[in-house]
Amino acid sequence: MTGTIPSREREFLDAARVGRLATIGPDGTPSLVPICFALVGDGTPVIVSVLDEKPKHVPDAELARVRNIRRDARVRLLVDHYEEDWSRLAFVQVTGVAAIVEPGSAGHEAAIAALRAKYPQYRSMAIERRPVIAIEQLRTRSWGLA
Repeated sequence: MTGTIPSREREFLDAARVGRLATIGPDGTPSLVPICFALVGDGTPVIVSVLDEKPKHVPDAELARVRNIRRDARVRLLVDHYEEDWSRLAFVQVTGVAAIVEPGSAGHEAAIAALRAKYPQYRSMAIERRPVIAIEQLRTRSWGLA
């Protein structure tokens, strides 16, 4: 399904604390990084993640995920739930098109508000001055959400 997210998948994503973002590296290999994220909007939601103040070894523009998105915007986000009771395993995989949204750009303020509402840690960080990854044109696939 493109654009909208079925309610069970939306609930799963809203409750999740972390996902794994896959971007395409310059040689075509996947690059994977854990991210905090939130959904913005109802009818055609956007997944957002901020390049926050956690320590990094390079400036934001040099992060592999940023360089990869600027070169090839196709991304995938995997959010999963694991328990030793395998009857409770589940995942949602989201495919979409990502962009880097700079402060002051359309959608940035709503992204920051959604991330601060979901993650108390962001309330004391100056994330309003940081770029956001926004994933649109969402298509989902899931398993185990019954």
